[in-house]
This record gives sequence, structure tokens and C-alpha cells, in this order.
Amino acid sequence: MATPGSVFCVEGQWDDNLAERGSVLPTLEMLECLGRIRYIHRDVATPDELRYYLDQWLSRKYAAYNVGIFAIDGSPGELRLSNRHQLKLAEVASWLQGRCDGKRLYFDSGSILRISDASLAEILEETGASMVCGFTRTIDWVESAAFDTVLIDRLANGQKVNSVGQLVGSARWAALTEHLGFRVRCRSGAAARIPGMRRPESGVPA
Repeated sequence: MATPGSVFCVEGQWDDNLAERGSVLPTLEMLECLGRIRYIHRDVATPDELRYYLDQWLSRKYAAYNVGIFAIDGSPGELRLSNRHQLKLAEVASWLQGRCDGKRLYFDSGSILRISDASLAEILEETGASMVCGFTRTIDWVESAAFDTVLIDRLANGQKVNSVGQLVGSARWAALTEHLGFRVRCRSGAAARIPGMRRPESGVPA
């Protein structure tokens, strides 16, 4: 059996109500139980916490963890770590500058990637990541659950950098991909060709 892919996930606070249990963690646990991935998951609520764990992820100790998941709510070009702390995507990219060679970055919520093509290309160039993907609109937990499971598996185990693009552009997943507003771009400049999907609004600020 092939070695499972390795995933590093940081998750923001979805609600001020601490009894609220929404989380990406059950998806990661299920994929690990199936032998598809191994993972590290950490909760973050402040910029300092996020930066600390990103520095840990990008250390030599965790070099095998090639997938970085940001399970954090947000708006175009901005991450919402909690009700008290928001952070510009450009600032996060500056923390990662030149440190993500070969890594795949997944912004797993909100409309964070509803930014211009030029801004997305700049993030890839600045971080050195091989691929960035995420959503351009707020997504529903239940609607996105199956998509998220299959996508994380492909991110972790797809051998080719365009394997995610092939998945979301397939007949089985293209309609849901469009419905969820998912987009993916590789450092080579290639974007997934999803039947019927509109290009991101060029007027959206970076």
C-alpha cells in the first residue's frame, strides 16, 4: 500500500459560541482511518497563533507535510480567524515568502479566493507554492462535505500538480465545483477548465 499523503491544517474559530462544533477535523479523521492521509491539526484564533504554527509547518521537521489547509472563514482577500481578528491574505503570503516550494495550499472556506487572477498569481509567485485552491463564495458545510473529502484526498495523494484540476473538471464533479465557487491555479499558470464556470470577477479588489 502506498504511503498516505501528509496534511497540515490550521483551523480558525467559526463562532463565538464555544459549544458550536463545526470543524474540518472529522473529515481529516475519516481520511486517516481509511489510510488515505496522516495529518496535523491545530486551532488558531489570533494572527500570532497562525504565524507560529505556519512557521512550525515550514520547518524541516515537517517537510513531508506538502498540503497546507487553511480551514478559516473569510471574505475576498481576507481571513477571519475569529470575531476579533481578521488578516489580509497578502500578509499571510508575505509570511510564507519563498518557503512553500512544492506545497499545495487550500483555503477551505469563505470567499477568500474571490480575488483577481493577477493577485492569485502573485500569491503563487511570492510563496513558491506549486498550487493554490479555494472558494470564491461562502459554502455550506453539508453541501461541501463530500467534495471536501475527495479534494483533500486528491491534494494529499495526487502525483501530478494538475491532478486537482483534472478532478474538479471531470463530469462527476464539475457541476458541484461551479456551484461551490471553487477555483484552482498552478504555479505554471494553468487554471482548471471547469465546464460552464465563469471567470472570477476582474473587478474584485486584491
